[in-house]
Amino acid sequence: MPFQLSNGLIVSVVVVIFLAFLLFAQFLYWTTQDQKDKESRELSRRLGTLVEKAPKTTFRLKATPDGNGPAAKLDVMIRRAGSPYPASSLYIRVALAAAVMGLVGVAITRSPVGLLLMAFGAIVPVLVLQSQADERARKLTEQLPDGLDLIARSLQAGHGISEAFRLVSEEAPQPLGQEFGRVYEENNLGRDLRECLQNLNARNPANFDLQIFVSAVLLQRDTGGNLVEILNSISQTVRARFIFQGKVQALTSEARLTGAILCGLPFVITLAISIISPDYLKPLVNDRLGIAMLLYAFCSFSFGVFVMREVSKVEA
Repeated sequence: MPFQLSNGLIVSVVVVIFLAFLLFAQFLYWTTQDQKDKESRELSRRLGTLVEKAPKTTFRLKATPDGNGPAAKLDVMIRRAGSPYPASSLYIRVALAAAVMGLVGVAITRSPVGLLLMAFGAIVPVLVLQSQADERARKLTEQLPDGLDLIARSLQAGHGISEAFRLVSEEAPQPLGQEFGRVYEENNLGRDLRECLQNLNARNPANFDLQIFVSAVLLQRDTGGNLVEILNSISQTVRARFIFQGKVQALTSEARLTGAILCGLPFVITLAISIISPDYLKPLVNDRLGIAMLLYAFCSFSFGVFVMREVSKVEA
């Protein structure tokens, strides 16, 4: 007998489809507007006619006074990832992904159990942004030694520190060239070099090597010393640590792959059983004992993933 959707499930599917299309249209609109605003502000900043306006009222999470709230953490993650879009676009993507995953889950499992995928869909955009931020920080660390060598050679040739930053912005690949280009432009437009370097740190709070470089430059400006030797020493240290981290990644690649397979195996098996026999997993959501078992399994799984990640971290 062919499977027929109940009236309540049909209504849920229609609502999810409507919300998905609505959020997708809003995401496209705000993405286009944000890109236009960014280009306009960048042009005004270069021409020296930029006037700071009061921020527009948008849907935002409430930030705590100490800057440690969810909104502040998301803003830091967006800056680390180098994303041109504000936090409001991330919220739209989270809602859109949750709606789409819920729709896919209902369509595949043909039961309200598929709505559980909405939680997974809501996490996906944040995980993607976190991955982009980590990848950008890794590239900065990888490119920093060559950039420091270029600054040192420029200083030896008699150029100033600001001119050395301009040279790095022109010669270094992205994202290092972009970061030093912003420092040079801010300093060239009249902002103090200390404030420019502090802004560089604020945009990349998780890059410890960049913080060492900024601290060394600021300390040398206050106390004096041979900046060329300092930069060469930092460059050698960063390069040696990056090589060590590469060796660690190579030695632990098999264990990390095994962990990834073990983490994904329960979801793959659950999805396969839901497709092959949808009624098999119904007691897990219709019975109190089944719900309790699901909650215990989810908590145990989350705790195990957290412990595995913490154990696998190696501080260079």
